Formats: sequence, C-alpha cells, structure tokens
Amino acid sequence: MKVIIYIFFSLLIFFFAWQIFSAQTNNKYEFLQNEYIGKKNGIEFKVYNHYTKASVNMKYGKMKSANSKFSVLANYIFGGNEKNAQIKMTAPVLYNMDSNSSFSFLMPYEWENNLPNPNTSEIFFSNVSEQCVGILKFGGFVKNNKAQKKVNELRSKLSALNLNYSNDFIIAVYQPPYQLINRKNEIWVEVNKAQVSKLFNK
Repeated sequence: MKVIIYIFFSLLIFFFAWQIFSAQTNNKYEFLQNEYIGKKNGIEFKVYNHYTKASVNMKYGKMKSANSKFSVLANYIFGGNEKNAQIKMTAPVLYNMDSNSSFSFLMPYEWENNLPNPNTSEIFFSNVSEQCVGILKFGGFVKNNKAQKKVNELRSKLSALNLNYSNDFIIAVYQPPYQLINRKNEIWVEVNKAQVSKLFNK
C-alpha cells in the first residue's frame, strides 16, 4: 500500500512539474512583431506589423471542429509539404469566429517568402499587415459559450470608448491542450487605428 501511495504522489509531483515547465517554456514560441499602443478600459491595443498564416476552414461557431483541423496543419509543418520541410510551431494559433470560420497557424518570418506547398488542398495562405487590434485577455480553456461572452464583453468595452471595430472576432490561444495551468487566451478584433491613436494622443 505504501508503495502505491509513493508512486501516486511521485506521479502527481511529476505532473505538476511538467505543467510548470510547459507554462514557462511555451512562451518562447510567441513571436509576432507588434507595436504596443496602450491599455484602456481593460483592453490592450496593438498593431501587428505583418504575418503570414496557414489556415483551414472549420464549422462556424464550433470550437470542437478545430481539433480535427489541428492535425491537418500540424501535418503540414511537420513535413507534409512538397519539400518535406520541418517548420517550427509558433503561438498563438488563431480561430476566426466570423461566418467564414477558419483555424490558423502563424508561419515563422524566415519562411514567409519561401513556404512550401502543402500536400493537401485544405490548406490556404494569407498575409496580414498593419492590423490594429483591440485585445481582451482571459484564462482557462476556450469553449463556445465562454468565447461568446468574451466577445460580448469586448464589444461593450469598445463601444464605451466610442471606437469603431470590425465584426470579425478572432480567438488567439497560446498554450497546447495538454497544459492545464497558466493558460493565456485573447479575443482580437480590428479597430480603427486613427481613433485609437487619438484616444492615446499619438
């Protein structure tokens, strides 16, 4: 009995140590170049200079459908492409919540002008530049109801600041599914850069 208890607590300690290690090391994958503008009413404002994303379409409003799509994009970066190239994983991954719902991996900058063609027609690429966004942060795991509540909260906060914004909301998830603690998520929405600059007297 003592041996079983010892093994149980040893595994428990290992599990929490792994969670802490994951929380500390996953930050190294965050790489997006951005200009931080400021924070008001609980919202951060940033301009993402440019990035390229590889995306697959998913069912509108169905976060669970992203699980199967994850493997499609993971296969691409782990060699499922015309060059059998290994492309490093980055964070965050993006869920576009508009009617043309999509799930995206961000491509490392060193690959953006030389991305190999995927082995599947499901994957498509797009470039984003000078994207001014309002960002609302939250923790835990992302579920449909929780995400919608955060979208509504972000809408309310932006309206209180009299800012114009897009109707295309994006969920940014920074940690892999196996990390249970210290999870970081964000809701992004594109906002009027001129209005934001005026808000911060820039």
